[in-house]
Amino acid sequence: MDRVVDFLCVGAGLGGLAGAVRAHALGADVLVVERSGMVGGVAAYSGGFVWAGATDLAADEGLDDSLSATEAYLDHVQGEGRPVDRPSRRAYLELAVEATRWYREAGVPFQVIRNCPDLYHPAPGSTAEGRLLECVVPGATLGAWRDRLRPSPYYQTGVSRDDLYRERALDPAELDRLRRHGEETDLLTHGSGLSAAFVRAALTERGVDCLLHHRVSGLVMDGDAVAGAVLDGPGGRTTVRVRRGVLIATGGYGCAPDACELEDVPALVESAPPVVEGDNLLLAQRAGAATVRGADPFFSVGFHFPGETHPGGDVPLCRPLLEHLGLPHSMIVNRDGRRFGDESYYGALIGALRRYDGRNKRWANFPCWFVADEEFRRRYRLGPYGPGEAWPDPIARAGSVRELAEVAGIDPDGLAATVAAYNDGAARGEDPEFGRGTLPFIRRAYGDPLQAPNPNLGPLATPPYYALPLSIVGFGMGTLGLWIDGQGRVRRRDGSAVTGLYATGNAAATKELRGYVTGLANARNYTYAYAAATHALAATVQARR
Repeated sequence: MDRVVDFLCVGAGLGGLAGAVRAHALGADVLVVERSGMVGGVAAYSGGFVWAGATDLAADEGLDDSLSATEAYLDHVQGEGRPVDRPSRRAYLELAVEATRWYREAGVPFQVIRNCPDLYHPAPGSTAEGRLLECVVPGATLGAWRDRLRPSPYYQTGVSRDDLYRERALDPAELDRLRRHGEETDLLTHGSGLSAAFVRAALTERGVDCLLHHRVSGLVMDGDAVAGAVLDGPGGRTTVRVRRGVLIATGGYGCAPDACELEDVPALVESAPPVVEGDNLLLAQRAGAATVRGADPFFSVGFHFPGETHPGGDVPLCRPLLEHLGLPHSMIVNRDGRRFGDESYYGALIGALRRYDGRNKRWANFPCWFVADEEFRRRYRLGPYGPGEAWPDPIARAGSVRELAEVAGIDPDGLAATVAAYNDGAARGEDPEFGRGTLPFIRRAYGDPLQAPNPNLGPLATPPYYALPLSIVGFGMGTLGLWIDGQGRVRRRDGSAVTGLYATGNAAATKELRGYVTGLANARNYTYAYAAATHALAATVQARR
């Protein structure tokens, strides 16, 4: 049966639900449609960081910050000689402060992660704490939607990052106790907590209507304006007409067959939910929307552990090794046995993974391998395997570094020399070649707090040795996206706005910043959703006053 609503949110992830919360508060009749049977979207798979500068939350904690300092930090992240639209960036930063305040007052439990610095701290304008936020949500408060929340295959819930990043590191016994208690009480943290906060606010507390297993296959046009959408669901095809607008919050295109070509990488396996197939680009084409390239490429490396699939289906899962790459007793090498970047910060590997060797006509650093020793296996988790658990047979192993290289297909002389040089520096807590473990955020988030003198460095000296052949994995954050303005309105090539069409999150190109800031993607997702709903419903609100 066809229906009419004020505002339609396409996608039940962070952006779609944030738009629904704001639109509902403005008195709109809102509908959320989701192509899968789960809610929470890409954010549910994420680490759950939210990054916003000069917020009320930081001020409430007595932490000094300002938008001018935030801008200075982003100038550093942007890098020298790269153009930036400063007025637009400033407008976004102000809007993020407003949106964060509003959602917190609406019941989203943002809290500052104490002792968590900006990624590049102590860079100019950076802070030692205050800009990185998280949400912690008891699962029971989601009601019937708890069973529909997309589970994260990557992060253990139960312990907040605020607890993990205490000034004095938790001893293993205390951390284990907290994890058990969190699991027993179904305490949702990381990406699960962030998504749960918006699921609760939109679907549980406000009762916004959400149709699962409904994919939007096209937009309904009224001249040059968007007037609704066509839904394909279990009961057939339905048309939803809108009075005020459609918000596209479907994510990016990492699961599309041409994703690696769009991102200019040798191969790409998407780690985000398998529904991220480029619906944003397909839907907006008929409306004449412009696709533009925004932020720098962002991806990492991962491994497909045998038998792992995405929750709720049989699609193979390639697990990013984000929290593993910065741990001691490990490194990443190419076919020549050489390291090619600071493994502890996965963003530092991106340029190297895209480097093409024109002389030898091959990718310079792909294929590549994650190499670790027995000390790593004993002490740390690897994917689904806990400390000390046996690793599966597809992972190459050998009694010496040279033997491992021969088994894995790596140059033995190169690997032996690399391990020797790495071990020499690791014993001193130094990495002269790439500076591994020098950023405070990386030491805090991806190191072993019990490892001295450097939480990210430890020698590979205990046999047997292991090598995992790595895949390049995406996070649903493509460089291409819909061109939006400061109100989240989708633009055409001539810069004019498509009436009635909005976009947010990874569906929209990130034009505010070329570099990467941990937590910015989540913040801009709900920020532009807030802006879109506010703009779309402005006329409706005025008419009802």
